[in-house]
Amino acid sequence: MSAKGGLKVNVVGPKCSGKTTIANFLASDEVPAFSLKEHYSETVGCRILECERNFEDGLINIELWDTSGSTDYESCWPAVMKDAAGTILVYNPENEAHVSESGAWYDFFVKNNGLRDEQCIVFAFCPKAEPGMRQRTSPKLQHLNVMNVSLEDGRSYFFSIS
Repeated sequence: MSAKGGLKVNVVGPKCSGKTTIANFLASDEVPAFSLKEHYSETVGCRILECERNFEDGLINIELWDTSGSTDYESCWPAVMKDAAGTILVYNPENEAHVSESGAWYDFFVKNNGLRDEQCIVFAFCPKAEPGMRQRTSPKLQHLNVMNVSLEDGRSYFFSIS
């Protein structure tokens, strides 16, 4: 729980993996149109997006902490992790470095923070993924449910592969 009584969720993963796109989608009240950007704009440190969502217990305030994938900000990660209720780990399964790095992100932000596996969701963000396609994952993530996330025709499609 965050200090404001809502939920704090960290969005983490390697550089250029799609964390900001995922965070923007989840924080939006409308379904935004997405396209692949030709120019990459790196997140500096961390940015916090706030939204409200209706759950069984009523309206919940959610903070999505969109964390830079650059290790230049690693000294800030303990502060980012503090009081997190969960983690969204994003990686690009077409990038071999992302596949191998994703295990380290899992260890640091989930295991080292005392979170249970149920408090972590993994998004394999692959703009050209096909429904039913199994994505490559780090051996450390193979026991988790991995959600394939893709962009197709400017719209976002989510589909689950366990």
